[in-house]
Amino acid sequence: MKALSLAWRLLVRDWKSGELTVLGVALIIAVTSLTAVAFLTDRVGHAVELRAAESLAADLRLGSSQPIPASYKEMAIEADLDTASMTTMPSVVFDGDQSTLSAVRAVTGNYPLRGRLKTASQLLGQAAETSEVPAPGEAWATTRLLARLGSDTGAVITVGKASFKVTKVLDFRPDQGWQFVDLAPTLLINMADLEKTALIQPGSRVSYRLLLAGSRNDIDTFKPRLEEQLAQGERLSDIQDTNPQIRSAMERSGRFLNLASLVSVLLAAVAVAMSARRYALRHRDRIALLKCLGSQQPFILKLNLLQLVMLTILGAVAGTILGFAAQEALAWV
Repeated sequence: MKALSLAWRLLVRDWKSGELTVLGVALIIAVTSLTAVAFLTDRVGHAVELRAAESLAADLRLGSSQPIPASYKEMAIEADLDTASMTTMPSVVFDGDQSTLSAVRAVTGNYPLRGRLKTASQLLGQAAETSEVPAPGEAWATTRLLARLGSDTGAVITVGKASFKVTKVLDFRPDQGWQFVDLAPTLLINMADLEKTALIQPGSRVSYRLLLAGSRNDIDTFKPRLEEQLAQGERLSDIQDTNPQIRSAMERSGRFLNLASLVSVLLAAVAVAMSARRYALRHRDRIALLKCLGSQQPFILKLNLLQLVMLTILGAVAGTILGFAAQEALAWV
């Protein structure tokens, strides 16, 4: 207790006299830079992951040519994950005498789980984000589909054995890709209308998808469990399995952020080492004086270690606060 009290008084005196200024400032700057880079790295990495997840419209996507077992969805709900379903198939769409091939996508009400759909009220209209999906009896068609049919919003089109009123132009969906089925113009309908179209018949080319989203920890915990249950023909995709461009961008951003963090660590280490050397040289006289007054080596060592620990704690707290503020400022800019 005596050593602790003396260490604190000496630390305060050194700070007031300016002897700790260089080391203290160097330590604060080092912690600030490390903290700012670490926070910013995590923030950018999380943003990149969210952008990548938008290309799946989810954090995880389970695909199959057969209906997805209900047990998978029950497992996801028990794991506190959000779920959505999509069924995709090619089909000819009719508008009077006009017809064209399209990719019909039936979705549940909470699609997409990541990203937003963009729709317009008419052809060449201003697109806006929406959190809704087509209501039962309605359909949203892409510009290419309407152009091929020579139609616009308000038209009544026929898909299989069902008719739908086109209420909006589908301008963008987050999971549009470059596969063959993605190249066909899209017609988006409500999952509740799928059965009445009678499009699903023996031999139909149907793709079933279960979309899952949740916190990073929940997803990382749930994915191995689901992989153990997968049957033949079922494929689980995450953000690492997205298209090559996104995967390459994620890898490059990860390498860049790791390099920035490493450079920050090296610069901080050099600054603290140089300041610590100056601090040690300036305290040789005090150590010699303490020895002359009868202080033993263990006491002197304990005294100096306590001062350094106190200084480190104060510098770490101040640096962490400044680092967090710095990354918030950088993110805002």
